[in-house]
Amino acid sequence: MHMGVDNTIIDGVFKVIVNLISTIMNAIISALFVNKYIAIVIYFILVNLLAIFLMKKDKKLAKIPDARRIRESTLLIVAFAGGGIGEYYAMYKYKHKTLHQKFLVGVPLSILLYFLVLSYTLFVGIVA
Repeated sequence: MHMGVDNTIIDGVFKVIVNLISTIMNAIISALFVNKYIAIVIYFILVNLLAIFLMKKDKKLAKIPDARRIRESTLLIVAFAGGGIGEYYAMYKYKHKTLHQKFLVGVPLSILLYFLVLSYTLFVGIVA
């Protein structure tokens, strides 16, 4: 019985996250673009470029003593906002955060979540 409660909570949280991301994508698409596919591609490119830039910058800052670094939470938020592929690429290109468990799990999870939300949005039709 206890296991079922945990699964119900996880399912509920997942549905909230999917709906929130779908709503945000819908708002961006409605406000900025007529063609939703072009908007999604542009968003995907921009957020992944941002992720690469932030990882590279944080790697450079890591080499400077007492430098103010980019927060790990910021890097993970960018990954979960759709920049997971860029962040994953940058992790290994710049050899940065590759030993941190939260990045080893979180970034691939963000990629999976992004494509699940994108698939749901495009094929179920939340984005009209």
